[in-house]
Amino acid sequence: MRRYPPGTVVAAGALVWRIHDDELEVLAVHRPRYNDWSWPKGKLDPGETLPACAIREIAEETGKQVVLGQPLPSLRYPIAGDKTKVVKYWAARVVSKDAHSVKARPPVPPVDKTEIDRTAWLTIDEAHERITFTDDLRPLAALVTAYENDRLDTHAFIIARHARAKRRKAWDGPDLKRPITKRGAERARQLVSLFAAFGASRITSSPAERTMATVRPFAEASGLTIKTHDELTEPGHAERPIKTAHLLKKLLDKDVARVVCVHRPTLPTIIEMVRAARRWYTLGALPRSNPYLPAGGVIVAHLQSTESGAQVVAVETHGLQVPL
Repeated sequence: MRRYPPGTVVAAGALVWRIHDDELEVLAVHRPRYNDWSWPKGKLDPGETLPACAIREIAEETGKQVVLGQPLPSLRYPIAGDKTKVVKYWAARVVSKDAHSVKARPPVPPVDKTEIDRTAWLTIDEAHERITFTDDLRPLAALVTAYENDRLDTHAFIIARHARAKRRKAWDGPDLKRPITKRGAERARQLVSLFAAFGASRITSSPAERTMATVRPFAEASGLTIKTHDELTEPGHAERPIKTAHLLKKLLDKDVARVVCVHRPTLPTIIEMVRAARRWYTLGALPRSNPYLPAGGVIVAHLQSTESGAQVVAVETHGLQVPL
């Protein structure tokens, strides 16, 4: 997460979309306090990730549980008190209450009618007429462009570097058993809501304790099992990196949202496999230099399955949480 200048109010939300009667529709909310129509969104809570904020705010304002898709343009505008507000948006779709990602989230309180008194599914033409602020049409335009190019319906492939682990010099046991630190455990708990926000329904990991401990809180919260592969360990990758590459290609081509937890030395091979699936239209950039991700850092590749294999529609990176 980037560090914003003092006086910046950070918020997150989404354009929730559906296809109804063969037409694209988006979900808008009405705020009685301002008598305006906009997209569901809200301010970031302390210690919260932006994806988790978007999921929480949408649930609180609409009563719907959603999964985030590809990122949409952020908005930045001045507000009272000489402050600036930055709103991060994603595309999103409503999901079943039984989805694994929903199980990993806290219960949703009833919608506060003093905050949001009406919601409405709008066609694109209706949205242009009803949405109050012109700037709110910018993420809508990106959503429509993705839809018109048949690139709106995606699933997430989440690459997580394991959370901070005990130093090798301070550990006298087998390296595969080296644990994460207290700070690492805190990050692992924070990742639960981030993985849930993108609808992960499969968990893949190196069998090393430090990678398993990073995804274990999400596994426990969602009811998912962790599938391990020796090809994702440091020794396995060092011995035969081509096997790691083949495994990644196989996982990328699965039409399912997944989190894969790995080690720093394996990241160059893994990122190159994702890079190979990029196209000229891919939004966002992959890290280009070592260490690629900090401990506990995450890359989310938004994939579309095709007959020729997975294609990356968009990429985003989530580092460690920093104070606002």
